[in-house]
Amino acid sequence: MLTPCQIAQRPSPLYIIAQTVSMAPTVGVDPYAALGVLIEGAVQTLVQHIPPERQAEAAATLVELLAERLDAHGLTDGDR
Repeated sequence: MLTPCQIAQRPSPLYIIAQTVSMAPTVGVDPYAALGVLIEGAVQTLVQHIPPERQAEAAATLVELLAERLDAHGLTDGDR
């Protein structure tokens, strides 16, 4: 069993996910497959962990955030 001190020193699960995603291409993960997994993960998180009454709003926010990030990297024409 971990002590409270050991638990406090562990990286957060979000940090671990972010690091895993960022190093995926380095270890040979197909970038198209990685995108699919990330999108499916977002959908499953919405369906399984967001209360039903908040899912529509959360989905709209997710789409907006994705569009903003794509715009920020010049990957869209900026017109929505």
